[in-house]
Amino acid sequence: MVENGQLSQVRKSLNVTIPTGVADGERIRLKGQGAPGQGNAPAGDLYLHIRLVPHPVFDVKGHNLLITVPLAPWEAALGAKLTVPTLQGKISLTVAPGSQSGSKLRVRGKGLVGKTGKGDLYAILKVVMPSENSAAIQELWQKLAEEAAFDPRAEWGN
Repeated sequence: MVENGQLSQVRKSLNVTIPTGVADGERIRLKGQGAPGQGNAPAGDLYLHIRLVPHPVFDVKGHNLLITVPLAPWEAALGAKLTVPTLQGKISLTVAPGSQSGSKLRVRGKGLVGKTGKGDLYAILKVVMPSENSAAIQELWQKLAEEAAFDPRAEWGN
């Protein structure tokens, strides 16, 4: 508000319903809730800029959700049935044998509600190694390395 040529702040509380489907970065117009106009002019508009608070489990891309799903090496190699959280509750997710770290599995309709429907959930697979390795486990890894004869960098050439 401007008083005697000086800009002053006005504080007031408003109860605002955020419409379904509003995305990060959008703005909402509250008509007539801004600063009063000069003379007999009506009050201006107030704009709210929407910012989503980061979630501890999910990342947001548009109306889609992304979740990183840790897998043990044997789950990636042999396949697995996992329980994965969603905003609506837990679901069962099947990981195919031979899955690669970084692969994305799409679950339709488990994302955020948008103006044109629901987004999807993308489960991004991440192979993680066990933190403890006993001598017996090291021996099993060594045996696997010898039996598999696999070079993940073969396409680089020597």
